[in-house]
Amino acid sequence: MPEADKLRIVIAGGGTGGHLYPGIALAQEFETKWQAKIMFIGTSYGIENKVLPAYPYKFKKIWMRGLHRKLSVANLLFPVRLLVSIAQCALIFTIFRPNVIIGTGGYVSGPALMAGLLFGVPTIIQEQNSYPGLVNRLLGRRVKQVHVTFDDSLPYFRGQKDIHLSGNPVRGAFATVQKQAGLKKFGLRENRTTLFVFGGSQGARAINSAVLENLERLLAHEDLQVLWATGESDFEHIKTHCEMLGDRVRVLPFIDDMASAYAAADLVLCRAGASTLSEIAVCGLPAILIPYPFAAAGHQEFNARSIEKAGAATVLLEKNLTGENLVAAISELLEDAQKRRSMAAAALVIARPKATQEIAAKIVGII
Repeated sequence: MPEADKLRIVIAGGGTGGHLYPGIALAQEFETKWQAKIMFIGTSYGIENKVLPAYPYKFKKIWMRGLHRKLSVANLLFPVRLLVSIAQCALIFTIFRPNVIIGTGGYVSGPALMAGLLFGVPTIIQEQNSYPGLVNRLLGRRVKQVHVTFDDSLPYFRGQKDIHLSGNPVRGAFATVQKQAGLKKFGLRENRTTLFVFGGSQGARAINSAVLENLERLLAHEDLQVLWATGESDFEHIKTHCEMLGDRVRVLPFIDDMASAYAAADLVLCRAGASTLSEIAVCGLPAILIPYPFAAAGHQEFNARSIEKAGAATVLLEKNLTGENLVAAISELLEDAQKRRSMAAAALVIARPKATQEIAAKIVGII
């Protein structure tokens, strides 16, 4: 396709992996199927600044930052940051001339969507969580099209005529890596049951502490091995404590190849971000979910309860995260292979493996 005829797509979203990775999944689909030119809008502060340089997409940074939940002097700068960031987006769009602007959530998506509305460029919202973020709730009626992951989100977009219960985009590599390859990648054994522990892109101190304090009790299950993504801040501390355990515990600060990690896993212990839930559902993994208690409006618990209701997960709230409760929840699944299989089957039922393709096709349809 001639360069001038290619679709030009802006994807704005970040701060956390939950907002970024659905955008990357969509970018890969647009690039593969329509040879589109992709540009990401992000900041210097979010995970996108670390992850996106590894991908072949243009990446422009704006000055935007989110509001602090507590009273803060930094919040006084918010109106200035917003106006400057809208102006930055306007300049970027004047040069790039996008056909569509997709907001995948987080504070960075606000200025991009607002600039798109001012320019008359078709604007799209892709919402991952059951309780939509502030930007999406404010702009949801004004954009051209909205895609949600949970039907619980629909009431927040009343007045939006072009809205779809589409599921959450998941990168194409998920559910394609073979188990043997995943185990080999992380130096794990095939004759053991693998528990994959992670807390999102930044790790989760509460989960890390609980697992570390009860690791010896868990390893009393002789066929258990643990793949553990700790996050950078806890890595050295946990690595030091686990060195004597040999190959039964594999500790890493961050795992970029999550497809291989999921392939290696038999069950997961993790937070309940929407992207994580979509990924483990597509991979058919039983889960013990510990929702992040300070997520906006408690949306992680809402997400987790939806998965638990479907029979694919057990929810353990952080306030109840005692050693006894953690060991009991993990032991129950380790000792009951049939329950793991039934939870895995339930996860596959609620997965929407074609979400990426369906969302991309509907977006292209309105350009």
